[in-house]
Amino acid sequence: MAKRYGASLMKLTHSVPCLFSLMLLFGISINGHAQVQVEVFTDMPMQLGSVLGIDVIHYDLSAPEKVKSKYLPALPGDVGLASQIMKNYLASPQGQEFKAVIREAYRGHEKMVRYQLEKIPAVVFEQGQYVVYGITDVQKALALYNAHRNQRALP
Repeated sequence: MAKRYGASLMKLTHSVPCLFSLMLLFGISINGHAQVQVEVFTDMPMQLGSVLGIDVIHYDLSAPEKVKSKYLPALPGDVGLASQIMKNYLASPQGQEFKAVIREAYRGHEKMVRYQLEKIPAVVFEQGQYVVYGITDVQKALALYNAHRNQRALP
């Protein structure tokens, strides 16, 4: 089960001096870890800030609906006719493209279920082992994650 960090812990980061946050952030590359991967789950498209040495993957959970509205043809009320139109569409090159795009659009939903995420937004570390809920700021989430990891390492 993932470790969860709520809004109360997030408020703590505002009192942490900027230098300390930078030291925590810099600590990842000093410790010789491989490039860190962070996954951010939201329900809208957004630009996420980049962090040196961090591979940030954004999953927009609203993407499948946008893909459906863009690619799927309008269907008549007659179920038999609608079924035939969809069969023909899915067999066409456009239908093949739709299947590939919709599969990719649902990847975030698949990961959300795999990680047992309870709400969004969520920032996920170590393939679901650690989750920071309620923020999309990767640097703040990383500071919380590193503070927790450093606290656990203390004797």
